[in-house]
Amino acid sequence: MTLNPKLTNLLNEQINNEMSSSYVYLAMAGWFERTPYAGFAQWMFAQSREETMHALKFYQYLVDRDATVELQPIAQPKMDYASPMDAFQHSLMQEEKVTQQINDLYEVAEQVKDHASKNLLLWFLNEQMEEEKTVRDMLDRLKLAGEDPASLLVLDREAGSRPSGGGGRGKPGGPGGA
Repeated sequence: MTLNPKLTNLLNEQINNEMSSSYVYLAMAGWFERTPYAGFAQWMFAQSREETMHALKFYQYLVDRDATVELQPIAQPKMDYASPMDAFQHSLMQEEKVTQQINDLYEVAEQVKDHASKNLLLWFLNEQMEEEKTVRDMLDRLKLAGEDPASLLVLDREAGSRPSGGGGRGKPGGPGGA
């Protein structure tokens, strides 16, 4: 079954959205690299890698459906944040934006009766629910920590224990690595 042209265009846009999201998280990791918060840097780097993998999943789906992949430019992300709380608030806004984009894609897939695309998009919707919850949980904990340096360092250490998908601070292929 040929992929609907409107859906093809929107899926190509979503590759850009996911790569832009990856870039946002990479910029956040870079900002954290300039702070004492190595764990938060690793957390954001892991998130960047995950968003790249999402883009590649959309890419492969288009290829598998014999549709044309059309890559688009990626805008420069915000580079500075006032605090860990500020960075994670922006992270939540980013995740909510992506969730809305996936919801919009799902509606189009439903309109054109493309059940295979709906199946793919359901996977992403479930993933987005998990990602939003993870960021909200961190924000709740950051609110409890307030400005207390010891509490922030504990949260930073916990954030650094998040699996990074093969890279991470001080490891080859990750932030701070060779």
